[in-house]
Amino acid sequence: MADATRARHRAPGLRILALCAALAGNIAQAAHPHGAGHGDAAVLAPGYGALAYEAPQPGSYRLPPLGAASDGAVVDSHGQARTLHELFDDRLTLLAFIYTSCNDVNGCPLATFVMGQMAKRLQRDPAIGDALRLVSYSFDIEHDTPAVLEKYASSFRPEGAHWDFVTAPDAATLERTLAAYQQSFQKSGGHTFAHILRVFLIDAEQRIRNIYSTAFLHADTVAADVRTLLIEAGRLDAAAAAQPAQKTNGGRDPADPHLGLPPDSAMNGPPPTAAQAALGARLFFDRRLSHNRTISCAMCHVPAQGFTVNELATAVGIEGRTVKRNAPTLLNSAWLDSLFHDARETRLEHQVWSPLLAHNEMANPSVGYVIDNLSQWSGYREAFREAFDADIDMESIGAALAAYQRTLVAGGSPFDRWHFGGEEDAVDTAVKRGFALFRGKAGCIACHTVDDGHALFTDQALHNTGIGYAASMAPSGGQRQAEVAPGTAIAYDLAYVAPSAERRPNDLGRYEVTQDPDDRWKYRTPGLRNVALTRPYMHDGSLSTLADVVAFYNRGGSPNELLDPLIRPLGLSDTEQADLVAFLHSLTSPAIGPLVEAAQTITVSNPD
Repeated sequence: MADATRARHRAPGLRILALCAALAGNIAQAAHPHGAGHGDAAVLAPGYGALAYEAPQPGSYRLPPLGAASDGAVVDSHGQARTLHELFDDRLTLLAFIYTSCNDVNGCPLATFVMGQMAKRLQRDPAIGDALRLVSYSFDIEHDTPAVLEKYASSFRPEGAHWDFVTAPDAATLERTLAAYQQSFQKSGGHTFAHILRVFLIDAEQRIRNIYSTAFLHADTVAADVRTLLIEAGRLDAAAAAQPAQKTNGGRDPADPHLGLPPDSAMNGPPPTAAQAALGARLFFDRRLSHNRTISCAMCHVPAQGFTVNELATAVGIEGRTVKRNAPTLLNSAWLDSLFHDARETRLEHQVWSPLLAHNEMANPSVGYVIDNLSQWSGYREAFREAFDADIDMESIGAALAAYQRTLVAGGSPFDRWHFGGEEDAVDTAVKRGFALFRGKAGCIACHTVDDGHALFTDQALHNTGIGYAASMAPSGGQRQAEVAPGTAIAYDLAYVAPSAERRPNDLGRYEVTQDPDDRWKYRTPGLRNVALTRPYMHDGSLSTLADVVAFYNRGGSPNELLDPLIRPLGLSDTEQADLVAFLHSLTSPAIGPLVEAAQTITVSNPD
């Protein structure tokens, strides 16, 4: 049994001494002024990756009370006056002291990340889903107003989660509450603080039962502690709770193209019927859907190119009009909660209308124009009635195209057969080393998440990696590279082409949706499945290869004042970077071939 696990079974006094020693060992890092950079730390805290040892069996150990959990007045993110004990209610509570502008990756962002992981687990585990409440308490009362806290919460809190974001109503109340929890901090100027990360597990009798530091804060150990307290209170069956967590593929065959993907019931929309998918495919390949009848959806999402375009950094619309962003892959889009690089849509049914109506894409002048045209083309009225028992309208057109996209399912990769299917020889040692780096030293898993039984490799959130910032602030002149043939590039000066070139459109990312300055250059985390097929990369297609992407993150992105705190220099060797690339190649699904073959059989009438 690992040392960290044995510590769970020590006498209470020894266990508390061990905890104090761990806290002391982390003061050098955790007490750094948050906001002053990431210091010399090159390794993410354990909470971001897989647990390095087996989590203890729930109910096989005790968590002795460590003192009373103090009460205190708070204001929640809706501006409502509450008290801590009112929030705790009769549930278990995980309480973290944070502030929203902290940019120490192993400080407040770690606490929020682990709380977010717990929130997702609660939604999947009905046995404890209603038994635990999460509370994030900000001590930056000047900056973290209710409005700021609500905005911060919206980036992390799953819908329906019992997770409150609060702060103190005044400085005197804050001082009393922090003193009661022995949570000291010092202001270092502006909205930068130095403090030791402490997260408290509180029982239903409002007693502190565990205190987690940077070294011990991990969703697996927190979950085991929660189950242990529920067993102690008689609210959970000990025999069931003590079973070790097992990865599961839902009983699927290792050759199943769904292996490693979430269940169909988790799709963002209804599973399509055969008639609906066939109609959607017909629309997807019909060039008449563009205003001048030259561009189909498939010409920016080419099946043989991973349902994107490999030759172009950004898509091209009718008459060669510039589209400022890279065409994202449609593979496995059925499970996405948000769509487009700026997450401006949430449903495939609605998403389809943006390219249909955009002036620089398919350029239709109105919804009615598309409906009128489709109604005149041979066979479509009958196909819509067969598929949806409906006439051609805005809803049924969106539903048809969405239905086809929900058939583009591509899991069962070599990684899935190894990690979820238990097939040890499905990948080589370089892939296994790469995945260990992915969830450990490199910390990619913080944004490209992996669940117990499946993985989309995205947190479905938005982050500023610096790519958008660097492009916006790049000088207008200078040397550039252009690939004129596979493996062949030439250098040219922008000054030579500027007179005849279309001006590059600016791109501020999520800001263009929210108009919130803090959202500048934030883009949605893409999934990584089949990523080896979907080059070029990033929202603007500015990185040509996976090696370029890994090198970019290894450098720490492009620094700017809004850079996501998870982005930092990684310190990876050349061999480690190569191992990460090998892991990314292992995510390619064998289902791509059949999807491409099926697409090649789809025929559409010639334009009228």
